[in-house]
Amino acid sequence: MGSVKSVKSILLSPLVLMLLTSCAFISPPETNATLGTDTHLWYQDSSLQNLIAENTSSSLRAGNHVRLLVNGGASFARRYENMASANFIFVKTFLFTDDEAGRQMAAALSERAMAGIPVVLQYDVKGSIESPAVVADMLTQANTELPFGEKRIIHEMREAGVVIIPTNSPSRPYELAEWAENIERLFQNPVAALKRSGESLILYDYCDHEKFFITGHESGEIRAIVGGMNIASEYALGGRASRRDTLSGKVGWHDVDVEIAGPAAADIYEEFLKDMNMQTGRELPPNLMEMSGEINNITHTRPENASVRFVVQHPLAERNRHVEDLYQILMRSTPAQEPIFIATAYFAPSKRIRESIIEHAQLGGEVIVLTNSLESNNHPILSVAANFAALEIMEATANFQLYEWIPRPDDGEETMHQKLASFGTNGPVIVGSFNLDAQSAVHNTESVVLIDEPGFRDSIDLLTRHYLSPICSNRILRADLETKPMLNRIHSFLTHELAWYWL
Repeated sequence: MGSVKSVKSILLSPLVLMLLTSCAFISPPETNATLGTDTHLWYQDSSLQNLIAENTSSSLRAGNHVRLLVNGGASFARRYENMASANFIFVKTFLFTDDEAGRQMAAALSERAMAGIPVVLQYDVKGSIESPAVVADMLTQANTELPFGEKRIIHEMREAGVVIIPTNSPSRPYELAEWAENIERLFQNPVAALKRSGESLILYDYCDHEKFFITGHESGEIRAIVGGMNIASEYALGGRASRRDTLSGKVGWHDVDVEIAGPAAADIYEEFLKDMNMQTGRELPPNLMEMSGEINNITHTRPENASVRFVVQHPLAERNRHVEDLYQILMRSTPAQEPIFIATAYFAPSKRIRESIIEHAQLGGEVIVLTNSLESNNHPILSVAANFAALEIMEATANFQLYEWIPRPDDGEETMHQKLASFGTNGPVIVGSFNLDAQSAVHNTESVVLIDEPGFRDSIDLLTRHYLSPICSNRILRADLETKPMLNRIHSFLTHELAWYWL
C-alpha cells in the first residue's frame, strides 16, 4: 500500500472479533460463477460478460487505447507529458509525500492551476502522514474549515489555485454522519446499534487507496493513468539505478501503471467526480459540472481495439467487494489446464480467494503468485501471513507456485508494489490498486481495469517471464515452508487467521 500502513494489533477482544466478523460486507455471499467456454476466446463469452457486469456493477467498453508503463521513470514522464497539453488535470493518490517527487509534482500542478487550467487533487489524509513531524506540520495550517490542518506542501498548492479534496479526513461528512446516525439508532434499537458500532470500527482502518492521473485534451480525448503508483519518490524513482531521494534517502520500487484513452477513461473520470462529491458532501463547482456534461457528449472515434472494464469497490460507503468478486469470477471461469498469474505486493487472500485458487489448480490449471519476500516487504508482517496462506494452498494442490521478490535497491527496485494478474493463455489482464489482502478486500476504496487486447497481453507475458527469472525472484517450495521453525509457523498461523481482518 505504501510506507505508512501500520501493523495492526492482533490482541483484539473476543467481543470485538465477534462484532467484526458478523458484518455482511466482511463475508459477502458467494457469486454463482460458471466456467466460460473453453476456447481461446473464452473471456468474450456473453454469459461470462453478463456475470461480471451483474456482480461488479461495471460496463465493458470497446475502442480504447492502452499503454503499459513499467516503473516510475516511464509513468511519471508520461504524466508530465500529458500535463503539458492538458485542459484539465485530475489527480487522486493515496500518498502525497513531501520529498523530491512530491515537490516536483506540486510545483507542476501549481503552475498549471495558476495558468488557468482546472486542477483537482484528491489525496488520502491519513495515508499521507509519514511521521509525527507531519502531524505537527499539518496543525500549523489548521483553521475552522480544516480543524486538523493540512501538510504545508498541500496548503501551498491550495494557495496556488489547485482544488484540494482531502479524502479519508477525520472530519469527512459521511464519517461524521455514520457515528451520528448510530447514536440515534442506539435509542431505537440498542442491539442493532451495538452491531453497527462494530462495523463502524472500519472507519479507523479505512484508506482511499485508488491512484488516478486524469488529463483532458483539446481533441476531447481523456487519458487516465491508473495502477499502483502514488506521488512519492519511491514510486517516481522506480527503475532508476543508483538514484536516491536527496530529502528522504529512499530508493525506487518496482511498480506498474497503465494509461487508458477512450471510453473507459471517461468511466474513470466520472468515478473521480463521484468520489469528489461524496468526500465533500457538496455539489461540484459549476465549471466542473459543465465539464462533466461535455465529457458525456464526446463521441469516441479512435480506431483502437482494447476492450476495458473499469471496476471499483467502496466497502465503506457502498458495502461491496466488487474487485474481489471480479478475481473470484475470473479464477472460476479460466478454462481448466490454463494458467493464472498474479503479482501482488501483499498476499494474504481471503478464504474465498484461497478456495478459488485451489479449485482452479485442482482442475489442472497452474496458479503462480509473485509477492514480496520478508526482505523486500515494507510491511514484513504480510510476508509472515503469506507463508501460511501459501502453505495451505500447497497442501491442497501441487499446481500452485509461490515466488518471492529479490530486493535490488541499487537497480531502483527494492520493493515490488505492482498489482496485476493475467488469466488463461490468452485471457484478460488486471492492473490496478487492489492487493490480495484484507486491507484491499475489506477496508479500502480500490479500483482496477480489466483489459482484453492481444498486444497488451503479450507485453504482460514478457514482463511475467522477467519476473520469474532468477534475477527477480526466488521460488518458494512447500518443503521450504514446512521446514521453518515451529515458532515461525505458529506466528504465521496466528498472523493470518486471527489478525487477517487488520492486515
